Amino acid sequence: MKKYLIVFLLFSGSAILYLSDPFSSKEITVSTSKEHFVSLKNNKFILNGKDFYPVTVNYIVSLQADKKDFWPCPYKGYNKDSNFKYKTKDSCLMQLQADMELIKELGFNTVRLVGVEPLVDKSKAGLITISALTGEGSNTYILLTNDENYKKYFDALDELFNAVNKAGLKVIFLIHFVPEYKTVEDHFIKLATRFNHDTTIMAYDFFNEPLYFDSLERKKEDVYYIVKRWNKIMKKYAPNQLSTIGLSGIREVFEWDPNILDVDFLSIHPYEYEPEQVRNELYWYGKYIKKSWMIGETSIPADNDSVKYDTQKEFAQKTLEQVYNCGGIGYSWWQYKDVGWFSFHANFMGVLNSKGETTTANGHKVHGTPKPVADAFKNYKHGEKGDCKCFDNYYNYSQHKNKSCRIIGRLVDDNDKPIDGGVIIAWNQWWSGSYHTVSKPDGSFELLGDFQFYHWMASASLYTMVRDDITPDKMKKSNGNIPTVNIGKLKLKRLTFIKE
Repeated sequence: MKKYLIVFLLFSGSAILYLSDPFSSKEITVSTSKEHFVSLKNNKFILNGKDFYPVTVNYIVSLQADKKDFWPCPYKGYNKDSNFKYKTKDSCLMQLQADMELIKELGFNTVRLVGVEPLVDKSKAGLITISALTGEGSNTYILLTNDENYKKYFDALDELFNAVNKAGLKVIFLIHFVPEYKTVEDHFIKLATRFNHDTTIMAYDFFNEPLYFDSLERKKEDVYYIVKRWNKIMKKYAPNQLSTIGLSGIREVFEWDPNILDVDFLSIHPYEYEPEQVRNELYWYGKYIKKSWMIGETSIPADNDSVKYDTQKEFAQKTLEQVYNCGGIGYSWWQYKDVGWFSFHANFMGVLNSKGETTTANGHKVHGTPKPVADAFKNYKHGEKGDCKCFDNYYNYSQHKNKSCRIIGRLVDDNDKPIDGGVIIAWNQWWSGSYHTVSKPDGSFELLGDFQFYHWMASASLYTMVRDDITPDKMKKSNGNIPTVNIGKLKLKRLTFIKE
């Protein structure tokens, strides 16, 4: 859902390929004690010697500034009329603390913090800036080009993490690496060095939804070495904290293949664009992904009118159960509070609505009222694992009544053995609409759509990708009078660069 939030991070401009080695002989000091840090062992998070299951909510942070200083504050869109309710440092920190207290009381133990990651100006060789707002809402960009501004930025993050820690929560912190820019790596080295003793930080999220926000087409091998490089930096400068990447869903397999990413765990972002899409994608992750994974974002909107609150709560309960049963090791909801953005789908995904006022146990006031979905998290307890459910529409989420196009074929490897769980996607003529499906145990697939397909791609995790185009004249009506094209046997090669 960050596609609505961080599109401003994608500045245009030419990329500067960075190939030099950032691992100098610079002396650094890191914490050697694992106490109070979240670690990962045997596909479980561990905290202070006990299993830790992150139940997380995404929280947007803004930076507010005056002529002398800047500091963290709740995202202005969480307030009435999307204006800052508090305009001083002390009042903003008080409101942050109130929000964190309420998040803890609602049953969450972790927050994923977004909104204060660096901006990368690609037109200026990757210049790093931070966006901040005045109390009146006007925007300013603070250059991170000197020690004074870096100190202010890190001090602001320190105050943010302190508010989270005081509430008894852990943090997953979004970074937003940009593969072609050394400046972002240098920035992260400074950040990781400053906070490598901070046990509040559970993990750094390197990149949010490459499917949407990586503007370049990449080979899997290039992605493999890019992420391996990031994680090497991470392990040198922040060895006691964990690494992750936020993936949009199973469509990432064409470039940012989940099984090739050198991170401690994966964070996936499935959304319900088609019936049961989320639980179907969780089934796919549970069956085909070897790395540890959790949900990093999911939600459905509910305003208690077009969509009832109880429907949202039921979605949370069912997906919480499916994540655990399919082998996921954590869950994260998008997002903390309803907002006024671009569409119904984006506006009403919050745990809190924007009506009324809630008082925390410490007497702090928070604008908004928890929806019934909050009870799904507050009451969540997992026991014995049940079945990882595969639903009737797993191979075609939409099950269109108006099936105006079909692609069929079969995925095989170099030895002509069938590939189970490969992903096939097809688009309309203008690349503006698409559907996807997965291959069956015998390698066969059937992709249905309610518009004419013109372009397709196929891949599988740890395999290469193939692609081609279709013209309408290749379609022949069959099986229910549906225009169909058989693209035949598609041979995918096993990736050879993976060091298993």
